Amino acid sequence: MSNFGSNLPSLEIQKCTLPTSKAAWMTSQKSAMETIKARGLVLKEYEAGESDKRLLLLVKEHGRMIVYARGARKPKSKFMAAAQLFTYADYVLTVGRGFHALAQAQVIENFYGLRTDYERLTAAHMVAEVCEKTLLENIPCDDLLLLALRSLDHLNKPVKSQQSEAKPQYKMPPMQVIGVFFMRFFAYYGLSPEVEVCSVCGEEVDARAFLCGEGLVCGLHKPGYSVRLSQAGVFALRYILGSELSKAFLFNANEDVIMELWAAARMLWRCHFEWTLATEAFL
Repeated sequence: MSNFGSNLPSLEIQKCTLPTSKAAWMTSQKSAMETIKARGLVLKEYEAGESDKRLLLLVKEHGRMIVYARGARKPKSKFMAAAQLFTYADYVLTVGRGFHALAQAQVIENFYGLRTDYERLTAAHMVAEVCEKTLLENIPCDDLLLLALRSLDHLNKPVKSQQSEAKPQYKMPPMQVIGVFFMRFFAYYGLSPEVEVCSVCGEEVDARAFLCGEGLVCGLHKPGYSVRLSQAGVFALRYILGSELSKAFLFNANEDVIMELWAAARMLWRCHFEWTLATEAFL
């Protein structure tokens, strides 16, 4: 009978040196944590504990990410600026068991001008809310991040003037920015409406056009739930969806056309998404 295990190599027991104090143990744990560099936008901030924050970030190459910022609510915190809503920054994060913690941060842009105008601030909150509600964990969304940044940038930019003014004049109406943001957002998710011909019969759309969830329809095929668009509104939609992102915001439109874009954006959101936007009540 063979002796089971007789040919197995002998095992040597190695001694394990344990940390002699709690501080030494904490140091060893920190050194074992992985660190990553991430560039992202703060979409939402939550209070945590007595002086901490939890941040919801839209991060380049990573997508949605929850980050714990220890002590960020303290007046002298080194994270105070980087842990503010709408801040775009470079972050160094430590990766623990199921969480990310903020270790370092360098602000790139804080979009401070948004906080000086209620309507623009509300529009910025809507951009952040739409991104927050539709993002998935660990799914890269670089195009969506770029769209959000472009939108915030246009909301933030005042007209350069040599004369000092008590209230800055902005280049673009906030509702125009929101209209463009939504249309490009739908295109990003593959929900872009048909805007060249009638989505029912395929014929060219004349001046009497309606927009439904599938796209433009002519006057002969008006659906029950739709938005009436003028010829200028149709041209605006075609320009927004057919241009490069850097140029999609850059067009002149009167207030009626801008409100048509906003009405079209709300209608398409309700057709494709079940969530109600909290910020809609404030615009």
